[in-house]
Amino acid sequence: MRATINGKLVDLPEGATVEDLRAKIPQIGQDDVIEEGFNGTRPLKDNEALKEGSKVWTVPKIVKGNLI
Repeated sequence: MRATINGKLVDLPEGATVEDLRAKIPQIGQDDVIEEGFNGTRPLKDNEALKEGSKVWTVPKIVKGNLI
């Protein structure tokens, strides 16, 4: 199965989940994974499977804290 991850075409096993994606591409880390579709975008949960031809983007989580 192929999916576009952050603008790059990636080969993934059939039925790969977001957890599998994190294991294959460690740079993603704990970023939010967003799927782009005809009805807009939506965040994916770790146990959701990616579909053939999915367009997926990762967005770093916003961390609030004190600036020094």
